[in-house]
Amino acid sequence: MLIVAGGSLFDEGITSLLGRERDLEVTSFSYSDDPTFSQEVLLRQPEVVILFEGGPLTVSRVFELIKEIPHLDAMRVITILSDSSAVEMYEKQQIPAIKSDTLLALIRHSRQNNIISYQSK
Repeated sequence: MLIVAGGSLFDEGITSLLGRERDLEVTSFSYSDDPTFSQEVLLRQPEVVILFEGGPLTVSRVFELIKEIPHLDAMRVITILSDSSAVEMYEKQQIPAIKSDTLLALIRHSRQNNIISYQSK
């Protein structure tokens, strides 16, 4: 999992929360430019990229950048919306994530299954 962080307290909190989970390999990355992001994705080959609303990258830009890397076509992108306690998947579904265990369940589920069938508890 690759977290594209901007150094805010919110970003650091999510990174810390996910980093405590033993079954998740978490890397935080500060975006500087598109080529550096593409190199990081190529190096890490994450199953999931987490973006923060208002950050330097958008979901559509991430997919534009990785379209040249064919073996990453199943990568998922989660955008965390800080003002509404929700997350967006690249399919543009909003899923309530008020509790940390809901976010963790979503990430684990998205690594293994089709997110369309996921229902928040």
